[in-house]
Parts: sequence; structure tokens; C-alpha cells
Amino acid sequence: MRVGIDLSPLAYGNRTRGTGTYAENLVAALTARASANEYIVFTSRGLEPYAIPFAAAPNLQIASLPAPALGRATPLVSHQLLLPLRARALHLDVLHLIAAPYNPSTPGVPWWTPTPTVITLFDVMPLRLSESLLKRARHRRFYNWQLNLCRRAAALITASHAAARDLVQYGVAAREKIHVIPLAPPPRATGEISNAVQTLTRAVPFLLHVGGNEPQKDQRTVLRAFGLLCRNPAFRHNLILVGKRHDDDMPALDATTRAARRILRLPDVTRADLDALYARCDALLFPSLYEGFGLPVLEALRAGAPVVTTNVAALPEIAGDAALFVEPRNPEAVASAVRRILDDERTRVKLSAAGERRAQEFTWERTAELTRAVYERAAQRAKQNE
Repeated sequence: MRVGIDLSPLAYGNRTRGTGTYAENLVAALTARASANEYIVFTSRGLEPYAIPFAAAPNLQIASLPAPALGRATPLVSHQLLLPLRARALHLDVLHLIAAPYNPSTPGVPWWTPTPTVITLFDVMPLRLSESLLKRARHRRFYNWQLNLCRRAAALITASHAAARDLVQYGVAAREKIHVIPLAPPPRATGEISNAVQTLTRAVPFLLHVGGNEPQKDQRTVLRAFGLLCRNPAFRHNLILVGKRHDDDMPALDATTRAARRILRLPDVTRADLDALYARCDALLFPSLYEGFGLPVLEALRAGAPVVTTNVAALPEIAGDAALFVEPRNPEAVASAVRRILDDERTRVKLSAAGERRAQEFTWERTAELTRAVYERAAQRAKQNE
């Protein structure tokens, strides 16, 4: 069986996000085990030449998607025209697409392919947060078109049962067409920890938030909760925020000026840095409004970090009994959960041990095995319909 996997979306800002973690670790796990399957990875633009972050395998081939430099229209040409033609020329049995975006300037689902498609759709966040993400009419139209194309796929993959329910609720696909395949934490980094992170994590105890000011991450609640904690003169922790863009300090300073200069922002961190932050923080604060999976929670659990997160979407499903759950948009509840972690050693030890056990249940080998089975069913069904 010849399987094509489109990694082109990773050239458009997704390589360091959950989509990148998923795609690269999935390909690594698929090709790590000898099999009769051949895997052709498609790349474009910023991924060319593509430096694979895993060992090259005999059953792995990298294929480029050359496209004329048309600015924002380049992905439309490369994916609505060139990708289907390349899939036919390479005689693929299955084409796996890892994104159905709302922005037409990024690689999306082709309107036509000669090959059965498997599409990974982690969530319907643009519909859930349409006021923030679908403000422009062209984004609304393009996303609705992409969802319509997903309905024609041979199979859909998502990472949680909560996300699967959303796909059914929003009419994207029938439940029997959706395959729930959880992700796993990325392999631990072997590189050096930066001097900046070394200094920050050794000087003062700290709380951690990962994700920046993306609408669903609700960083403002983290800042407000930190401000409430800082009202106590005995509270000595810093707050480290990891992400490309962040809110300003005002939500924390509205609660108390003691929060001033104790909020530290890291826009660019390596995987080694992030692993160190998870391992050394006293708690991860992740009061997200919506997650199709929630990789930061799983990464923190693996590191033994206590986690405070919300009781919505996929987060209870992923964290199980290894986190403290709060209602969304409730800084008082977040602050109370942090006090419980810091003041009660028994709670800290219990959460840390439960988190490490929980994280061990998620492996890329299992993700690859389940994904391989979806490929086989899609290809077999297509042959039966010929």
C-alpha cells in the first residue's frame, strides 16, 4: 500500500504547534516498523528541503509540491491542482491530509482527488470561536467549503471522543466515519537548555502557562488568577508565559500591583527548554475554553507537573484523574486550585504520580497502529467500490 501524507501545512506556522507534533511523530512511528507499506511525505515552500526530525527509513520518500510563487494564492494552486495530480502520478492508495483550515492562504483539503482521502480534523474550533476566528467573510466561506470537502473523505481521524461528538453535532460526518486516535507526548529532547531558561527556573519558583493569547487558551484568566495569588505577601512565585504572542499585564495588575515584574514571557523556546519548564514548574495553568485534545496538559503530566485545567471539551478525557478541574473563565477557582497544590503536599504528590501514570497510556506506537488500520480500511473500501 502506498500512502501519501501531506506535511505542507507545517510550512505555514504549524510545525511547532500541535499539528506539527502530531504529523512528525506519526510519520516517525509509521516508518519505524518494517512493513510492506510505502509512505510518501509531501512538502512545500518553507519545508523544502525538508529536514526530517527522525531517522530516514527505507519505506519513506519525500516528494515536493512545486508551485508558482503567487503569494497568498500559492496554496490554492499547490493543493487544489498540483497535489491531486501528484497523488495520481505516484499511484497512491490513500492520501492523508492533516488540516482543514479556515484561511485560504494555507494548504487545505483539495476539492478533488483521484485517491481515497483520510483527513485529520482535531476540532471545529473556528465554529466554536467564530467571533474571534471567523470575522472575515472569506474565512467563513472557505472554512465551510473545507468542511464540505471533509464530508466526502473516506475517513476522518480526530484525537478525542469529545472532538468526535463535535464533528457529529456540527454535521461534518456520521459517527461511524470518525476514528478516535489519541496523540502522545513528543519524545523528550536531548538538546541543551538555554541559559535564559536555566536562570529563570532556578531563581524563583514559578507557575507555567503554555499557548500564548490565542482565544481558546484564555490567558487573561491565568493573569487574573496570578494577580489574586499575588495579593498574599507570602506568595513568592513568578508566572512564566510561553507562546508567540501574549496579553499585557493589566488583568494581573488590576488585582494587585504585587504582580508587577513577576510575569515573564518566553516567545521562543526549544523543545529542551519546554521540557525543562514542565519539569520544574510548580503547576501548569491551562484554563482553556476549548481543546480537541490538549497536548500541553499531557506533556506536563508526563513531567510530573500538577495541572490546573478546565472541565470542558477533551480536557477531562485526556487528563483523567491526574489534574484539578475548574470552570472556564473563573480566575478565583484557578487561584484556589493553585493554593491547594502549593499548600498541600499530599495533593502535589498524588497529582504528580497520577500524571506520570496517565501519560504512559499514550504512545506514538499505538497512534501509528490505529492510523495504519484506518489507511487499510480506506484503501480496501475503495477497491471494493471500483
